[in-house]
Amino acid sequence: MALFLVTRPKGADHLKNPSGIHAAIVDAADGPAAITAANALAPRLNAPFGGFDTTQVAATAAGGFVPAIVQGDVLGDAYSGPGRGA
Repeated sequence: MALFLVTRPKGADHLKNPSGIHAAIVDAADGPAAITAANALAPRLNAPFGGFDTTQVAATAAGGFVPAIVQGDVLGDAYSGPGRGA
């Protein structure tokens, strides 16, 4: 499966959550499946990645890959490339 970075869209302050979880990196078949996989990493937070962007960052995950949640912003405010919206 492909490797996806799941990030909060730039300017989407309404999607911030009190836990400070704003990104995840997961392996999934496509973008919607990446959102589902990211939400599964935080089952007690009631789908914290709903409405987030997904960016495929690799065609396949390397051996030993472990999905992860990222607290805080994974992309800086000045970044405007893929995975950051408009």
